[in-house]
Amino acid sequence: MKNLIMNAFACKEDYATSMQLGGKADAGVLELYMKNIFVSLKSAKLHNPEDDVMLVTNVALPRQYEELFAAHDILVKIIPFETFVMPKQFVWSLAFFKLCALDYVVKHMAYEHIVLLDADTVTMHPYTDMWQEADEGIMLFEVGHSYSHPDRWAITDAYHKLYQTKKGSITHIGGEYVCGRREALIEYMNVCMQIYEDVKKSGFEVFEHAGDEFILSVAAHKITNVINASPYIFRYWTEDFYLISTNTVANPVCIWHLPSEKDTGMLRLYHYYQKHNCFPEAEKCAKMTGIVKAKRPRNGYLLANKIHIKIRKWMN
Repeated sequence: MKNLIMNAFACKEDYATSMQLGGKADAGVLELYMKNIFVSLKSAKLHNPEDDVMLVTNVALPRQYEELFAAHDILVKIIPFETFVMPKQFVWSLAFFKLCALDYVVKHMAYEHIVLLDADTVTMHPYTDMWQEADEGIMLFEVGHSYSHPDRWAITDAYHKLYQTKKGSITHIGGEYVCGRREALIEYMNVCMQIYEDVKKSGFEVFEHAGDEFILSVAAHKITNVINASPYIFRYWTEDFYLISTNTVANPVCIWHLPSEKDTGMLRLYHYYQKHNCFPEAEKCAKMTGIVKAKRPRNGYLLANKIHIKIRKWMN
């Protein structure tokens, strides 16, 4: 069986979209997402030509992008947004469509492995190792937040209130990536569905900034076979809070997640592909998406160490 690489995108009237885009949901944002999705899925297809890539959405695409996706072997599946529906006042309510889409795919399509990626991702290397490791459990991206980080604590606190317990700290799982064998993902999505039903029964008494990451994180807490996907995907922040990283080139990850680059670097990559019929190599791609190359600063102690080592070798 083939593997599937998928994005999910939803539109609903009067619902807000990504907070990185100011919550706007208009024709311009729709077009922006189509370009992001093209970069995400086309780059994945180029590095994994034997796998299928697919957009799962609840809306018909503009004809321009319907034709573009078809020309580049990007499949499109339209499904209703009927499960994991949250109140529209929740700022990340549309993000829960990712869970709806993944639940549909794992239960209705016969793929061996499936990975759900956010639209603001670009693939730089084949997934060969990732697919092999996915045989051993559900692969999720652990964000790396400490116990008292506000985002992680909000998830943990909501979990305690929902299940009326004071035990257990919840590891913060990112919503940009879920990967596994189909059979394991079916079980995982059943756990996610039960958590959603519990939230629904509570009258949605969780914090209004709760996104799909809340359900993904609590579900990961409830199962045993979770594998940290950080060797394969990394979240690069490129604005006020940002990391200088070496894993773009040295010991590189396969997938770059670029949440602050939806309307900047991802668009540059889209237009680069339209002009050159390819994506740039890693170092140029990093520059175009705002990732700064790590450089070791000149250090007097380092220089002294090198001189000392040379003298010692000479004396011996």
